[in-house]
Amino acid sequence: MINFSELWQYMMSPKGAGKLEALGDVLQYAIAWAAIVLVAFTGNVLLAHAWLYAGLCQIIVVEGLKRALNHTTLGTRPNGSDHSFPSGHTAGAFFGAAFITVVWGIWWGIIPLALAVLTGISRVVSKNHWPRDVVAGAIIASVCSYT
Repeated sequence: MINFSELWQYMMSPKGAGKLEALGDVLQYAIAWAAIVLVAFTGNVLLAHAWLYAGLCQIIVVEGLKRALNHTTLGTRPNGSDHSFPSGHTAGAFFGAAFITVVWGIWWGIIPLALAVLTGISRVVSKNHWPRDVVAGAIIASVCSYT
């Protein structure tokens, strides 16, 4: 049985937060690339174009907002660095997860969505983002994937 209290305490420790941050660094790309691998197996060129469109959409919106809002209170991260809002790591993960869910259904999307949520948690625990940054990144990527 998993003791979630102990797991949370470990994740909040410096050692656990570092490992969780590294996992989030990988998942931001892995989930999106898993989606395109699934598309490749279908051989559907239109679906590949949809993946590309959704990915470009979320990158343009996220990076545009980061640059536009960098010199505001939304631009400062919990660790003091800049380019905080919205979370690009979370957007990348949710882009792949939402795309899989839209195309293949919720049963295919459960694990990618759970991993995308874990990516968002990794960004907050590692003090790279505020919760608002993570939520915004998830919303932006999901909307781009549903269009």
